[in-house]
Amino acid sequence: MKRNRVCGLIILLVVEMLTISSAYAAFCSLRDPVSAIQILYQGGYQYRSLIGTVTEQDRLAVKEILPFTIHQSEVSKHTLYVLYKNEEPAGFLQARSEWAKWGLVEIAWAINLDRSLKGFYFQRCRSPECNDTVVKRINKELHNKSIEQLKLFLSADGEALSEAGESAFLTSPDLSLLVLRSALKTLAITDISWAKDIEKIEANY
Repeated sequence: MKRNRVCGLIILLVVEMLTISSAYAAFCSLRDPVSAIQILYQGGYQYRSLIGTVTEQDRLAVKEILPFTIHQSEVSKHTLYVLYKNEEPAGFLQARSEWAKWGLVEIAWAINLDRSLKGFYFQRCRSPECNDTVVKRINKELHNKSIEQLKLFLSADGEALSEAGESAFLTSPDLSLLVLRSALKTLAITDISWAKDIEKIEANY
């Protein structure tokens, strides 16, 4: 009887882990690319999607660039959206999901052609701090910054804001830290997992 109960608990744990993993992967996508373009790029853009496989090797490669890496459940297929204006590449769109104390946070990211950040907005966030004022304030600090510039806002272990980060994000520091870490992972995995695709785009224009 005891053995059956233990087996039952193990099965429940496995099912729960698979469910969480599947939900996490499902949320790592843009719910509405057209709306994301309107919010982050305005009008006059077209897009095409590039389906890529984020591998365990990619996950380890992120760890070589940053003091942290992407979640294990993200080792799967993901989509990078390439934006075009007047038939020329104009930037990228991607979505990320992050776990927070108030639940899953979904962030839509706009990336410049040089892989600096253009901006972001929350697709989903239950924190009362996730409002337009805070988003605008964080966007101002992240705008057009590269991975190396963004890393200056973080402590060496990536678990807290640096002195520069604390000065830049005086309000909503916890949310700012979550967004900053998400930004760094987004830029890193874009360069790593879609490297060949981006090389082709750059070579043709």
